[in-house]
Amino acid sequence: MANSRKKNRRRKTLSTVLILLALLIAGAAVGVKLLRQRVTETYGKKSGDEAQKAIVTRGSISTTISGSGTLSAQELTEVNVPTSVSLRSLCKAEGDTVAEGEVLAYLDLTSVLTAMNDIQEQLEALDGDIAEAAKENVTALIKSTVTGRVKALYCQNGDSVLSAMYEHGALMTISLDGHMAVDIPTQGLKAGDETAVTLSNGTVYPGTVDRVEDGKATVLITDNRPLLGDKVTVTDAEGHPLGSGLLYIHQPLNITGYAGTVSRLAVTENTAVVKNRALVYLADTVFSANYDALLQQRDQLTQDLNELIALYKTGVIRAPIAGKVETITDERETPEGADTATEWAFAQLRPQEQMIVTASIDESNILSVALGQTASVTISSISEEPFTGEVTSMEKTGTSNSGVTSYAVEVTLDRTEKMLPKMSATVAIRIEGVDDALLLPEDAVTRTRSSAYVYTALNETSGELEGRVEVKTGLTGGGYIEITEGLKEGDTVYYNKKKTTDFGSFMGGFNGSGFGGMPGSGNSGRSGNSGRSGSGGNRPSGSGSNRPGGSGRNGG
Repeated sequence: MANSRKKNRRRKTLSTVLILLALLIAGAAVGVKLLRQRVTETYGKKSGDEAQKAIVTRGSISTTISGSGTLSAQELTEVNVPTSVSLRSLCKAEGDTVAEGEVLAYLDLTSVLTAMNDIQEQLEALDGDIAEAAKENVTALIKSTVTGRVKALYCQNGDSVLSAMYEHGALMTISLDGHMAVDIPTQGLKAGDETAVTLSNGTVYPGTVDRVEDGKATVLITDNRPLLGDKVTVTDAEGHPLGSGLLYIHQPLNITGYAGTVSRLAVTENTAVVKNRALVYLADTVFSANYDALLQQRDQLTQDLNELIALYKTGVIRAPIAGKVETITDERETPEGADTATEWAFAQLRPQEQMIVTASIDESNILSVALGQTASVTISSISEEPFTGEVTSMEKTGTSNSGVTSYAVEVTLDRTEKMLPKMSATVAIRIEGVDDALLLPEDAVTRTRSSAYVYTALNETSGELEGRVEVKTGLTGGGYIEITEGLKEGDTVYYNKKKTTDFGSFMGGFNGSGFGGMPGSGNSGRSGNSGRSGSGGNRPSGSGSNRPGGSGRNGG
C-alpha cells in the first residue's frame, strides 16, 4: 500500500516538472520570436519607412592627425650696417609697419667715406703679404691621415685639384669603420637583427641592423668589394623581402686638396690604407695655404668695399622685408677690436605676412608627419572656418609628461588682420588623402570581415532592400567612405539608417514576459570609434542626397 502511494506521488511530481518545462520552452520561444522581430524592425531589410537614399559623388577625403597649440609670429629679421658707419637720422619708430624697400634711416656719408678709406689701406697692405706668400710652395704629396678603405675616387692622373674639389667636394672618400650601409623601411626590425643583402650582381652578404629611427632601419654590410651607390635588396633570415635601396659609406672621410695637378694616384677603389699611406702625388704646387688664405681675405675686403660704395651711392638703409618695426636705434654699439667687416643691428623687423602654430603631436602619430604636408588650422576665437597651412618644421627631441611623449610641429599659414600671437589653435595635418574619390555616407555601406556591399534598389511594396552589389572601399573620414570598385559616379544606393539601440535594451523589454523578470543589460560594449587621433575627411560639396554643402575658408 505504501509503495503504491509513493509511486503516485512520483507520477504527480514528474507530471508537474514536465508541465513547467513545457511552459518555460514555450515562453523562451515567444521571447526569441519577439527579440528577432525587434532586431528585424531596427536592422533588417523590412524597414521601408526608414530607408535612405544616397548618390555616389566625387569629392575629397583624407586621414588627419590632430594637435593643439598657440599662434606666434615669424622670427625677427635684423637690419645691419657696418660698425664703422654712423646713422644721420631715423625715418621709422618702434611699432611702425613698413613695406619692403622702404627707407628706415639716412646714413652719415662722412663715416661711409672714412670706412672706405680704411678698407683701401688694408687692401694695399694685404697685397704686399700676398706677394711674399707667392714664394712659398705646397707639399707635392697627399697622405692618408686614417686607417680605412678607399671607396670612391673623384680624380685621375692629369686632373686639376681645384676642379675635382669644385665638382665633387673631395679627391677621394675613405670608409672608416669597414661598413657600407643601406636604409630600408623598418618592417618591425630592431637593432641587432640579422639580414641578407643581395647586390645587383647577385652576390649575397650577411647584414646587421645598426639602428632604427624615423621609420627607417639602417643595415650594415662589409665595405670590402660592395660598390658605392649599388642598388641592393634586403631580406630577413627566412628570405622574405624587407626593402631595397642604394649603398652608401657608413662612416666616410673625404680626402681634400686645394692646389696643383694630380700626377699619380697611389691607390685604387677598394684599396685598404693605413695612416700616412701615400694617396695622391701632385705637380704644379706653386702656392701655399697661406697664399690662398690671403687671397680669400682680399676677396672679403673687396666685397666689403663694394657694399660701402653702394651705401654711399644711396645714402640710406632700406627695409629688406615687409613687416613691423620691433626695435630701432641710432646708438651704434661697436665691440672692442671690431674691424670694418663687423656689423651691428640697428633695427629688427617682424614679418607680418605669415604666422606659425606650434602644435603638440603624440609620439604614436609623429612618424606619419612630414615637411610639406597640408594642414587645416582652426582658430576658434576668430572663426570656426579653418585656414590652410603647411608643416614647415618638426622637433626631433620629444617632451615627456606623465609617461606620454609628444613632439612640437610647426605649421605656417598666411596671416589675417585678426590673428594675434598667443591665440589658441587646433591643427589637423593631412597625412593621407584622395582628392577625386567616389564617396558614399559610411552608413550606406555594410562591411563584414571579408567584404563590403550596398543595395541599389528598394522594393516599394515590401520595403525590402534589393540589388545587393559588392564593392571595394578605401579611406573613411568625416562620415564618408571611399568606393574604389563596384560603383560609378551618379549611382543610387539605398540603406537603413543605423539605430544606436543596443542588445541590452532588447533584453530589458522582456522583463515579466516569460523570463522571470530578467534585468536589462544596459550598455555592454565600448565605443567602436578607434584608430588614429583626429581622423577625418573633407566632405564632398555640391548637390545630391545626404551631402552637406558649403566650403571652408582658405580651402579648409
